[in-house]
Amino acid sequence: MSVFQNIRSVSASLSTPDLLRYLIEEKFPGKTLVTASLKAPSVAVLKMVADIDPATPVVFCVRGFQFPESAVYRKRIVDLLGLTKVSQSSGGEAEVLAGDLDHSERMWVETENLLGSSYEIVHLNRSLAPYDCWISAVYHVPEQTAAKHRVEVESRLIRVNPLIRWSKHDIRAFMRENALPFHPRALRRAPEPPLAAQPVPSSYNY
Repeated sequence: MSVFQNIRSVSASLSTPDLLRYLIEEKFPGKTLVTASLKAPSVAVLKMVADIDPATPVVFCVRGFQFPESAVYRKRIVDLLGLTKVSQSSGGEAEVLAGDLDHSERMWVETENLLGSSYEIVHLNRSLAPYDCWISAVYHVPEQTAAKHRVEVESRLIRVNPLIRWSKHDIRAFMRENALPFHPRALRRAPEPPLAAQPVPSSYNY
């Protein structure tokens, strides 16, 4: 059985927090990177990661115009969770390393005047170079939640989609249970409904 097959077999029955703990502490200590945006699913993943090890490296993916509220909100989340190794990438890392494949996140980015949006690729080859496990938690495009498996192989990396089993209701419930704030633009666009209601506020592409 390969390393990947072993990881997938062991992790199949684990809850999301237990899966992340298994990867961060047992299989890839010091070799795990998290990529995130400011959407609620990302914040939920960051909360779980921070509960395991707040020194886990986190890269916030940012493309194009960024609303002023986003910088304030990101600092609020980082401080609230106690994350200590945080950086930001605009995705200008398109050069593929020798013997590897291109690793990237995909994002919808709105224009400053809110009259349109563009589909952007955030290349992360340099950021991921020192790591063996990639917890991919940007969650900007539907494909990220339509994947078949939580744990995949992407060239030399183990790539993890931690919330593949979570619904919008699950994410909203987790945010509320852990007193995690939504991005202010998400709430401005669609105020948070009661817990029993659907759907979760649909966040701007911030």
